[in-house]
Amino acid sequence: MARKKGPSVELSSLRPDLASAAARLGSRLRDPGELVPVAAYLRGDETVRFVTFGSHVRSSGLLVLTDARLFFFDRRVQTPSLDLALGAISEITTTSGLWTGEVDLRVGDTTIEVSRIVKDDLEPCAHAVRLAVEVAPSEVPAPEVLESEVEASRQVGQVDPFVAMEKLSALRDSGVITEAEFAAKKQELLDRL
Repeated sequence: MARKKGPSVELSSLRPDLASAAARLGSRLRDPGELVPVAAYLRGDETVRFVTFGSHVRSSGLLVLTDARLFFFDRRVQTPSLDLALGAISEITTTSGLWTGEVDLRVGDTTIEVSRIVKDDLEPCAHAVRLAVEVAPSEVPAPEVLESEVEASRQVGQVDPFVAMEKLSALRDSGVITEAEFAAKKQELLDRL
């Protein structure tokens, strides 16, 4: 399905920390408008440290590291499918292939994979996460993973459509996405049922 062209967004119109982290993506970031929902998801008191493209639970999107958490923002439903407090991450390992690689995050007894990261971004991403985890408070509670979505994704290979619908409604109500974009995504979710 082709994406509908919305109003053009320039990196300079985004939060400075997000724009700076995304600028290193260069031509791989074809549409800076992709970052608008990410910017809306960020808390006012956190700073973006690193952004890269990847895949998580069979969905492509953006892996975003802030000074407080690491989250994966799914491109299809424009919501996070993973949201981890940095203090919950106990280990970070990487596996590299010919062109892409994978970051494995150890959280308790669970290993969370983010794959298809461009090889040139793999080690810088892992290094940035390791540094952020080192300075994160260790008394952070269990990961702020969207557990129901992750479990549902593992079982059926996708995000729970009802949870995604609620998040889409919130994005529409806050003006992050248009009514037309909401209707298109809603239809995609309904088609999955």
